[in-house]
Amino acid sequence: MKFSPGTTRAWIALAAFAFCAGLAASAQDSSGQSLGDVARKTRREHSSPAHVSAKKAVNGDDDDPDTSGVWRVRLCPIIPCYELSVTLPKNASWSRAEQGPRPVLIPIPDHEEDSSRAIRVYAAGSSDPRYTIDSFKRTFLQAWFARPEYFSQGARLLRDEHVPIDWSTGTVTHFTITTPALKYRGVSVVANSPNGVYGFACVFREEDSDAGSSTCDAIVQSAQYQELQSSAVRKVYDDPPPEDPPDPPANDPPNKPDPQ
Repeated sequence: MKFSPGTTRAWIALAAFAFCAGLAASAQDSSGQSLGDVARKTRREHSSPAHVSAKKAVNGDDDDPDTSGVWRVRLCPIIPCYELSVTLPKNASWSRAEQGPRPVLIPIPDHEEDSSRAIRVYAAGSSDPRYTIDSFKRTFLQAWFARPEYFSQGARLLRDEHVPIDWSTGTVTHFTITTPALKYRGVSVVANSPNGVYGFACVFREEDSDAGSSTCDAIVQSAQYQELQSSAVRKVYDDPPPEDPPDPPANDPPNKPDPQ
């Protein structure tokens, strides 16, 4: 069967009309709202003061250091929850950067107005089970530091120290970062937990080593490890608990004098 060009165009137009009508019919949700109604409702909800964006709900703004200067990183994909914290200098007017990765900025004495001279403290954590302390440390200090929002240059790792942190073990790493314009020094602490790996890194310009070294060392040495909402009670003994004496045999014969 042959169709004339006019007839063909008519069939195409009819098919297009049917397709559009089908789209309009499918653009109704189970409550009878059109996609336009849903979009307008979503925009109103997002503009509401009570709305919390998904990014904020995940990352949150409650991870700032508290008023006493204690900064906590928590890994809580399951309960119990694990926390690593450090304490910032009490006499420093530190602030939190507004842009990611939002380091804490600690001013250098006599250079308080120059934020580029500030000591920077970064926090990081991951619940990815593939990370070990060493691989997370390298990702944090080398892969992430090489990003533009950090230093655009990975750290050169100098030496590690394995230190006890409460009932856990942490790795303290000394490193340098060399950019075309500046050279930095820093120290980090990374610890493992059943829920993942987390840590802090403290970085300062090499010309500020006197103030930077003492401040960063104090921050790293203040690290504390804590389990929150533990599902089991641990009883820790300094010495092994005493053993109960064995029960005597049921038919123990009476003592007899030794033969002479």
